[in-house]
Amino acid sequence: MVSRHLPHEYFFLNGSQSDGPVIGHIDGRPIPARIIDTRGSRYRFVGLARRDPRGRLDVSALRRNEWLVAPDLIYAAVV
Repeated sequence: MVSRHLPHEYFFLNGSQSDGPVIGHIDGRPIPARIIDTRGSRYRFVGLARRDPRGRLDVSALRRNEWLVAPDLIYAAVV
């Protein structure tokens, strides 16, 4: 689960913008198919992040080049 030594905030993409169609909604917020970060890198939606019974994000389940976007969305880098 969340490491005591590495805060889950390190796994969030900040300042990302929608790039592509909306493929669904979660808690009334749209889920964009793709996003672009502040450096121009592109990412595609791959799923929802898991939480443990205490509500902590399971960042250990993220794969290489996957990042979190609020609210608990997972995006993978497009390479």
